[in-house]
Amino acid sequence: MLSLTSVPYAKPKSIVEALSFMAQERTCVLAGGTDLVVMRANSAVSADTLVDIKGIVALSGVNVERDRVSIGACTSLDSLSSHKDFSSNAITDGASVVGGWQTRCRATIGGNICRASPAADTLCGLLVLGCDLDVASLAGNRTVSASSFFKGPGRTVMNPGELLTRIVVPHSAGGSAYERFTYRNAMDLSVAGVAIFLEMDGDRCKEARVAVGACGPTPMLVPEAAAALIGTVVHADAIEAATAAVVAAAKPIDDVRGTRKHRLHVLRPLVRSVTAEALRRARQANKDSYS
Repeated sequence: MLSLTSVPYAKPKSIVEALSFMAQERTCVLAGGTDLVVMRANSAVSADTLVDIKGIVALSGVNVERDRVSIGACTSLDSLSSHKDFSSNAITDGASVVGGWQTRCRATIGGNICRASPAADTLCGLLVLGCDLDVASLAGNRTVSASSFFKGPGRTVMNPGELLTRIVVPHSAGGSAYERFTYRNAMDLSVAGVAIFLEMDGDRCKEARVAVGACGPTPMLVPEAAAALIGTVVHADAIEAATAAVVAAAKPIDDVRGTRKHRLHVLRPLVRSVTAEALRRARQANKDSYS
């Protein structure tokens, strides 16, 4: 039977005030709460104090600058995926498919990241877009690359008392995309997910990054897949070589969402489809830069 015991609740108005509460023992951060509420009800998480950070203005919003996009950690997935000045990319693709609309209006990008589920839909996008994650604590601030942030299911490099404050997406001249395989069209968790970034120089691929999710303990970049695309016109042979590299690098397991064999099987059409969309967006980005 699900049950929630009452605990002290703090609602700080600033990052510094939030960090002061978090310095106490057995505190738990509440942002969107879409995972936390269920986890508490199932006794998977216990805390003496809940620190509600979603009202801190400095932690919300998407700021599009000339050389980067800054995303507050408490920005809802719906706000992120529908932002008119943040062009469609692998992160927004992932944000747009998490849960249902009601969940996305509540869930935050920071929560999706810090939950560190290997199947989380925004994480592969962070990797292929080369994002940095800003982390704050009373001892000081630091920046961690997304590619080194995740350590295992539910585990990150963050220390007790640290708070993810911002996601920084560097400007790039290319295009990216993310797709996943699920058994239902909505309200489902990823069985396998792929994100790809491509930057084109004329007809040839100048830069590429490929990431796979839900096929290992963390989302991971696959440099061999990227290498198969760079220098090519992203023709069928290059895509097949990239696909083979992704399948070779993936380390899926058998679980309630799918078998290892099935995950490896669905990765192949995923890589082909995501490559096509990333290529389309990269070509469009080139056209826009000359218009």
